Amino acid sequence: MKKYEPFIMEEDRLMLRTVRDFVEKEIMPVRKQLDDPQRGHHIYTELMEGLVHIGLQKRALPREIGGLGQSSAVSQTTTSEELARGDPLFGIMPGMAAWIFGPAIVSRNMTVLEKFAAQFCEDKLHTAALSLTEPSGGCNIASAEERGRTIQTIARSEGDEWVINGHKRWTSNGGIAEIYLVLCQTDHALGEDGIALIYVPAGTPGMSFGKPENLMGFKADINLEVFYDDVRVPKAWRASDEPGRDGRNVRRISCFARLISAASLTGVAQGVFDYVVEYTANRFFGGKQVRQHTMQAGILADMAIDLLSARAFYLQIASWFDNRAVFGSPTGDFLLGMASAIRIYAADATIRSCNKAMELMGAYGYSEDYPIAKYLRDSKILQLWEGGVHQTRIDVARAFYSVHGPELVIP
Repeated sequence: MKKYEPFIMEEDRLMLRTVRDFVEKEIMPVRKQLDDPQRGHHIYTELMEGLVHIGLQKRALPREIGGLGQSSAVSQTTTSEELARGDPLFGIMPGMAAWIFGPAIVSRNMTVLEKFAAQFCEDKLHTAALSLTEPSGGCNIASAEERGRTIQTIARSEGDEWVINGHKRWTSNGGIAEIYLVLCQTDHALGEDGIALIYVPAGTPGMSFGKPENLMGFKADINLEVFYDDVRVPKAWRASDEPGRDGRNVRRISCFARLISAASLTGVAQGVFDYVVEYTANRFFGGKQVRQHTMQAGILADMAIDLLSARAFYLQIASWFDNRAVFGSPTGDFLLGMASAIRIYAADATIRSCNKAMELMGAYGYSEDYPIAKYLRDSKILQLWEGGVHQTRIDVARAFYSVHGPELVIP
């Protein structure tokens, strides 16, 4: 399918072409092997090293520490879409450094940026992890109503250190990351003002890990529990010591995560559509190609409509992210609601496209020897994480009016 990208600046097109070439030559030939329990993570690591060499690891990090300083949401989302077309895991992971160090960047915490983030500006693969979700609840972390009061990981102030105690689940890159951004509460009575995002380097005494989770998709990711038992770090390693700033930083992470997830889901829809259009050109009945029959052409048309709608939608929202003067901050209700809306739409459209592709391909679509089953398994988590599909609908509503009373709306 030819793509017209009216939001893309000319200087971004070269990077986008480079990424497309990498997907075709490097990811596509080995994507099936990413699910291999013995070699999958090793292959994933090799591919991530290749993406480092084309600049994706340092792309959004500040120039002051050696990064490229490219903060455009349109550029980031279109890159994620292209990578996810090859494999959804790559729509997410190359941008992990930007998510993790984003709170330090907006808070101008040069101690954290120079000590930890500067390494990610090297032409060498480095790994970071978000340590947010807890066993007692998942989407409650992203809930505006909870206001941070259900966070069970506690950061206690002792002299010039934070002492962290808690238990996190679903930590991607767990056990292999070099730096963890840990979501904590300093005082439940303070609500959001008590939220702390604290950087903890690997090897800090008191950290331990569970066994890798056996997930439906994203098989190449190492995802596990992390335990914090009297973990001590300097107070300077908190993203921000300004009351309420880390609470807003959590919302910023959620907002960008939903937008990037939507772009990645669109990449999956593109990959599915490309494959099934080719497949139905090479299958015949009634003396002509499958795709030349009216019913099958109608199914392909519906897939194309979903794909084009999702892309136009996420590009529109990404362009709003790049126009803060008009649309506000990603910490605000409006952009969080819009990012939630496009993630919901793109997830529904992509899973619908996977199902339609299977209907067109029959048993071949269901077979793991073909890519549709893997696309479906991998895309499902992009629908489920970051608040899921039900709570985030409340975030969409909150973009337009006060939900559950004005006293619960975040300013």
